[in-house]
Amino acid sequence: MSRPLVPRLARVSFALTGVLLVACASEPAAPPPAAVPAPAAPVVSAPPRPAAIPRNFDPVATGLTVEGIRAVCDDHLANARILLEELHGQANVPEAQLTYATTLGRFDDLVTEVSDASLFPALMGEAHPDKAVRAAGKECEPKTEQLTTAIYLDATLAQVLRAYAHKHEQLDEEKARLLHDVLRDFHRNGLDLPPEGQTRLRALNKEITELGQHFSTNIAESTGHLSVTPKQLAGLPADFIAKHPVKDGKVDITTDYPDFYPFATYAKDRKAALDLFVLFTNRGGDENVKILEKLIALRDEKAHLLGYKTWADYQTEPKMAKDAATVEAFLAHVRDAVREPAKLELADFVKEHVALGGKATDALPPSDRYYLEDRLRNKKYKFDSKELAHYFEVGSVIKGLLAVSAKMYGLEYREVPAQAWHEDVKAYEVWSDGKQIGKFYLDLYPRADKYKHAAMFPVRTAKLLPDGTYQLPEAALECNFPRPAKPGEQAGLMQHGDVETFFHEFGHVLHHILTRSQLATYAGANTVQDFVEAPSQMFEEWPWSREVLDTFARHDVTGAKIPDALFASMTRARAFGRALGTQRQLFLASLDMAFHTRTPPLDTTAIVAEVQKANDPFAYVPGTHFQSSFGHMAGGYDGGYYGYQWSLSLAQDVLTRFKKEGMLNPATARAWRDEVLSKGGGEDERTEVAHFLGREPNEQAYITFLKGH
Repeated sequence: MSRPLVPRLARVSFALTGVLLVACASEPAAPPPAAVPAPAAPVVSAPPRPAAIPRNFDPVATGLTVEGIRAVCDDHLANARILLEELHGQANVPEAQLTYATTLGRFDDLVTEVSDASLFPALMGEAHPDKAVRAAGKECEPKTEQLTTAIYLDATLAQVLRAYAHKHEQLDEEKARLLHDVLRDFHRNGLDLPPEGQTRLRALNKEITELGQHFSTNIAESTGHLSVTPKQLAGLPADFIAKHPVKDGKVDITTDYPDFYPFATYAKDRKAALDLFVLFTNRGGDENVKILEKLIALRDEKAHLLGYKTWADYQTEPKMAKDAATVEAFLAHVRDAVREPAKLELADFVKEHVALGGKATDALPPSDRYYLEDRLRNKKYKFDSKELAHYFEVGSVIKGLLAVSAKMYGLEYREVPAQAWHEDVKAYEVWSDGKQIGKFYLDLYPRADKYKHAAMFPVRTAKLLPDGTYQLPEAALECNFPRPAKPGEQAGLMQHGDVETFFHEFGHVLHHILTRSQLATYAGANTVQDFVEAPSQMFEEWPWSREVLDTFARHDVTGAKIPDALFASMTRARAFGRALGTQRQLFLASLDMAFHTRTPPLDTTAIVAEVQKANDPFAYVPGTHFQSSFGHMAGGYDGGYYGYQWSLSLAQDVLTRFKKEGMLNPATARAWRDEVLSKGGGEDERTEVAHFLGREPNEQAYITFLKGH
């Protein structure tokens, strides 16, 4: 990962994902239990049918106001309740007369409605500039969670689907996986609990959802400011200094990414860098510490209520890893692989620290990680990251990324009027073989109260409709990159790490848009979570290819390509710091597991200090509470952060074929599109990769990568 602290992806799961739909298809479905008698009345009643929401509806066209975003949510949820009542109506149909279309197919229709109710409101809750619209967007998640809970506690619905399963009809792999997963997830979501247990589960789900929203909102609305003198900008690139004017003798530096990472990497005033690091780390404040500790306790209670040893065991069961013990063993394996390379890197870091006037016995502050790494890359490999940034003017990078991906996958991107939530947003239709197959929005620059990281947000679910047409997928990319320059301004330059992040996130967009899944349940990036990062991590390799960079990387003044010497130095320097960076990732994954395998109540700040000491050689800074800004802990990665390294293992193996056949080879890209991207989660993910590689995946390329070879 180019930015160890950056959540690459916060929201790729659809509304019901995480409570169903993600078990391996290769596992045989358990024999269906005996039918459950229907209750006297439906668990969820249906209101009068609202006006039909057309398929391929455009939520952006209607959902930009408080009233509009509420309508997107409420109308789809109303349709979902109608579908649920229609499924109830199958309870009295003889088993022999039940069909896929009236049972399991109708359930996927239900998934579509719940997904489409929640996706765009979730995005607007993070990205709309109007606070009232953001608040309205966030109103939807509790409603969705309430309905989702009711669906999985609905004995009549379970009766219908179990009765259909008892017919043992021949189903294709995607439909068979859905049947297996749904039957499993009735148990996972409390159907077998006694009435008092179900009542408590409803309350837990409601509180967990509300606290998670509050946690995320606190991060989004938390921007720290450090006031420095012009002299304290020494070491910063000229474009950074030009974009930070002096006011009353001071310069304002924020904790937003375009400020934080350059300042941490280049500022010679390391005391100021440490001060900014503390502000950056403590985003979310003491309130988020309390919220997270409450969340951990509630998750633990829910796990025990449902019969699981820990929340981590509950979360990993439907994923590739299956249980917390497997995750711990995997992390130990990675820890062993990077231990010796990390020792060698750390020795170089300490030497550089001493050369700058420090002592060999000093504990290295984490605020110096990027600073020392950048200086050492310059010294050891003659690599100047500030000079390289001149070849990544943000507008050129955008055009280049779009051109590269279009060439690889035989696509055409047509920019269309966005009519979106902010003037910065650009909209593109995606065309393939003369047909539109999707649409995406680029929202790439920071602003007040906007989502602070980099992520792909689904906007609309893909699905094969009963009339044979296809509901086209839509996505939005939310990032915080430097703005393009206005006339007379210094060019907006991206660090190479920013370019990697952009490719990574666009990999998620491609996964979402290129899907041809027949079921909304498994469309696009709706895969098991410890696989979902693999297609995007794989795409990080493209901005390291000379062939690829030569298509768009040009000096912002001269227009020249990256010189051979600079490209050679960046390539030689690439692996340096990777082992230490992986240890940082081990810290994050181990912290997540510690939070979700230990018995509450927990002192999360003490655990941060403990786990950091065990996994990361950079010193814990007293007075910081990193967990308050660890957005993954309320972004769906709780009990699942290990998935970044797990999926990286698969990504590195996938790259072996691309590196052999050509990074821009359209035949290879087409095979990847057909065997993996188009299938989403409809087949076992490991099997999809095996089909692409022509063999079973292995860890050889991953271990080589970790060791810097």
